[in-house]
Amino acid sequence: MRIKAKKINEKIAENYTKIKVGGIAEIIYGDNVIKCRNKFTRYLMSSIAVFVANSRGTDPVAPAGTYLQIKNVYVAGMSYGVTARVGTNTTTPTTPDMNDLVSKRDIAPNSITRRLIRGEGYELYIAEFVFVWNVGTLPDITVGELGVYLRTDNDDWGDYLVNPARATGSASPPNITGIPLGNADVRLASRIASADGAFDPFEFHGSIDSLTFKWRFQVAIV
Repeated sequence: MRIKAKKINEKIAENYTKIKVGGIAEIIYGDNVIKCRNKFTRYLMSSIAVFVANSRGTDPVAPAGTYLQIKNVYVAGMSYGVTARVGTNTTTPTTPDMNDLVSKRDIAPNSITRRLIRGEGYELYIAEFVFVWNVGTLPDITVGELGVYLRTDNDDWGDYLVNPARATGSASPPNITGIPLGNADVRLASRIASADGAFDPFEFHGSIDSLTFKWRFQVAIV
């Protein structure tokens, strides 16, 4: 009796581990701790793909004839200008094309801390951001959404791009700055929304409480 060979996709499912990319969040105020998941926007997803696919960016970052004046060259990362915001919307679900919170309170956190974390066995890598609004920084509001803003690609390259060389540069001799993302700017990269079921809206009293928002981007082999 002949045994039928398994299809290649079945073999892959059996023999290859899965890579899981995701974001989790933690909101802390007073004695309350809320743990929840986020949703990415197109700008974060496209930026990751662009970073991997780029060999190098070719966008000029120094005006012609000024290269002899260049003293410092800076390479920006996606957390260059990273920030977060709080919003009050409780009814609008997150969509991939969102570029801002629905009802944003445009008040920056007082402090931002970035951490890189590696799990045991080289199977988990985490980029963690901790945003803190001190007592008195935010007003008394109903919190229904939070957003993380990173420097991202603007995703204007259509359905595909062969041998991409996207970049954004700026020059002010004697310094130049570049990042391998096209028309890079600080955009909404991740949204945590009560309308998505991530958490229940809550009343925040900024006059007596601080607000801590921890966001983790993680890649894991599962």
